Amino acid sequence: MEAENSLVEQAELHPDGWGMAYYIGRDAYILKSETAAHDCERFQMASSRLQSNTFVVHVRRATVGQTDYLNSHPFRFGRWTFAHNGTLFGFEEYREWMLSHIKLNRRPLILGTTDSEHFFHYLLSALERAGIDPAGHENVEASVAARVVREAVDAIFEQVEAHDVPAPIMNFILTNGDVFIAMRAGLELYIATQKNSCGDFETCEEPRKVCMEAVRPDPHVNHLIVSSERIGTEDIWEELPQGHVISLSKQFQLEILEPGPHFQVSTEVAVVLARRA
Repeated sequence: MEAENSLVEQAELHPDGWGMAYYIGRDAYILKSETAAHDCERFQMASSRLQSNTFVVHVRRATVGQTDYLNSHPFRFGRWTFAHNGTLFGFEEYREWMLSHIKLNRRPLILGTTDSEHFFHYLLSALERAGIDPAGHENVEASVAARVVREAVDAIFEQVEAHDVPAPIMNFILTNGDVFIAMRAGLELYIATQKNSCGDFETCEEPRKVCMEAVRPDPHVNHLIVSSERIGTEDIWEELPQGHVISLSKQFQLEILEPGPHFQVSTEVAVVLARRA
């Protein structure tokens, strides 16, 4: 309930659409709308009823692309779902470069007008070139995929330098329901893998109960939450450092990668934060 209320509060500042991805069995599903989540009965119903081991929930404040259903996040291809919080500033300066790195058969699948949807298919194309199933149905090694994603993102920062445009804000989440990858590049991003308290502690059958440790003892975790703000008080929240990429494997092994060599913090972050105030 705390998480749901937090999203509704965010939606008052991000009123240009909402969406959620969730997984049932081996299939990915998307619900989304161009309406504001805080004023949408479907959002209230879905957020209170749906159950899944993996959720990606996004409320949008439009910067590139008009407000409509196709431009709402998350985006989906096969089992991969993707949500982006940020803006690729000066995107038109290097849009053709990005398109040249998107597989030809994938370009017609870009149905909306956002930089984010281009970014999604750019990352999927990078994964495909590395031999990873672009539909996300085959087994994926999280650490390998995370390194491919970091390299692809770093190439964008290299293009930004070459075109002398502001560095992008590109916090994002990418998952196929089994592996989970996220990056902080600009705005705040928080992760939680441990709990301060847990209502299920006495009845939980997990023998290790790593989530109750004060310090993460090894790469294995029992849960992972990634959010643009701290949600509630049950979890211990850690701020992900700028430029870092986090990955979670199907076996719940957590890894955090340092930024690529071309990463830089966007100078536009302060402007965006001021607009929120």
